[in-house]
Amino acid sequence: MGVHREAKRWYQDNWDPDRTVGAWFELLANSRWGYPGWPTKWFGQGMDRADVRAVREERRNLGALPPPSGIGPSVLAPMLFQHGTEDQMRRFLPAMAWKGETFCQMLSEPEAGSDLAGVTTTAIRDGDEWVINGSKIWTSRASDVDYGMLLARTDPKAPKHRGLTFFLIGRDQPGIDVRPLRTMTGATSFNQVFFDDARIPVDNVIGIPEDGWTITRTFLAFEKNSYNPDAHEGGPFGKVDLDQTCAQLQEREQGRRSAAAQGRGASQLIADLVDEHGHGNDELTRSRRARLLTWRRVMGYTNQRVHASRRKGNPLPGFEGPMSKLTVSKITRGQRDLGLETQGPHGMLADEDAASAQFHHFFLSSPAISIAGGTDEIQRNHLAERILQLPKDPPFDPKSPVADEGA
Repeated sequence: MGVHREAKRWYQDNWDPDRTVGAWFELLANSRWGYPGWPTKWFGQGMDRADVRAVREERRNLGALPPPSGIGPSVLAPMLFQHGTEDQMRRFLPAMAWKGETFCQMLSEPEAGSDLAGVTTTAIRDGDEWVINGSKIWTSRASDVDYGMLLARTDPKAPKHRGLTFFLIGRDQPGIDVRPLRTMTGATSFNQVFFDDARIPVDNVIGIPEDGWTITRTFLAFEKNSYNPDAHEGGPFGKVDLDQTCAQLQEREQGRRSAAAQGRGASQLIADLVDEHGHGNDELTRSRRARLLTWRRVMGYTNQRVHASRRKGNPLPGFEGPMSKLTVSKITRGQRDLGLETQGPHGMLADEDAASAQFHHFFLSSPAISIAGGTDEIQRNHLAERILQLPKDPPFDPKSPVADEGA
């Protein structure tokens, strides 16, 4: 009750919807109430997950604007706490917490997606800078972010998992060309990025040169866990106008969020569809909704295990990362299927014929959850080989007499 009481008092005393967004975000960070789970040295209070949830509950009850969310606070920040320098944390934590700077990942390549260690984008040292050449693909929001988290090969002669270095690269510079990729939803949130002698200061290397695979494993562990909604504070994900008032931002955010972006939230969207089509008392429907709720609770408990493990000195999630990713994939498929069956044939209609435009967007975008951040198959292999210690699949032999049959 102590955290609830303190958080409620602080938000009642300080929340003002007429304050500018920039001023509010800065106050949240410097008061340590924006990211209370961060270390006390870096704008946090070192709270455990239960106390963080209590703070969020009080903030939500008052209707206060949450701090920025997204890959910066949920993935890059814990990476910096583990591998970053003091200088990097001084520069990038305030940047993501209240200065409005945003981040994206630049890992996958046209020929290196699930096999990230096969990246061919190169980084060559030139004095106090690294020169980058190559291409990345499936980079979400790359067209409007400030920095990308980039994996590049710095020693082409080293074995595949060595000779890699992890960087933070400024996006707005000569030598970077971002080209949008249109998906079947009509959206262009994914991009392909081309590097032609782009440059990175040596101070923007995360960890040490040639040890990029270690950093990448850290990134992937936190990225998998970021699919758990409990890993985010709930604030805006992209760039926002810091000079507008909090009330203006909240109004705009509420108006433009789709179900896939948590407008009503996929769970609420499905619940509304069930009620609208008169299936609320159907026993099978109730059973399936209960199963979805159970999976969400399991995902929340898994996230609590991650934070408990960190408090014990184990900085990286173990099985929890792939389990969270697999669970959110299962939840998304379950919600999609229940929504389709609830609407019957009308669930397949599109555009102005659709009973729910929000569901149509959710339906089309749902397969991406099972692919982004590592496919479900990759997650299962990770659990089988690294957690359960099962033997790896035998390597493919192109000279095998059955090779042509499998092609």
